Amino acid sequence: MSRLLACSTFIALAIPATAETLAMHCVLPLRPELAASPALLNEYGDDIRAEFNTYFNEAQTYLNCLAAASASAQAEVRLVLDAYQEMFQ
Repeated sequence: MSRLLACSTFIALAIPATAETLAMHCVLPLRPELAASPALLNEYGDDIRAEFNTYFNEAQTYLNCLAAASASAQAEVRLVLDAYQEMFQ
């Protein structure tokens, strides 16, 4: 049991604490509603365009966040794998 504790302590110390981006930190934007009628589109077209532009900008931020979370997770797995391999060498 003490050997397991020593190994887990080694792994914990071998992995530096970093500011990680996790997928749970990424916020999926709300999808805008499509205009129900040509009359609404004519009357509120500028507002509808602005709402969609905001959505597309937030969607890009969301996708970038997911990419950062993926990179962070891959780096974490590599660190744990390296520590694991060191432990058995």
